[in-house]
Amino acid sequence: MPCEWLESNEPSYILYTSGTTGRPKGVQRDVGGYAVALAASMEQIFQGAAGDTMFTASDVGWVVGHSYIVYAPLLASLTTVMYEGTPIRPDGGI
Repeated sequence: MPCEWLESNEPSYILYTSGTTGRPKGVQRDVGGYAVALAASMEQIFQGAAGDTMFTASDVGWVVGHSYIVYAPLLASLTTVMYEGTPIRPDGGI
């Protein structure tokens, strides 16, 4: 499937949260700024290079989760590891 080019100010996603107020409010992230920030952090903070593998201990439903389990590794041409469930130690403990 070919890549679809978007304007940098097109919405990427809207995240709704109630925060401490109990009233929902949405934060919209745009495609350009969000993608640039993720790509820069993969290179400059995580030092990820194409072909590396990344594992992030987060929930894909949270902003950090979908940012660093899905989007950032894809932008940097990394393989990402996604695991769903409770991690189990080799001795069978949790």
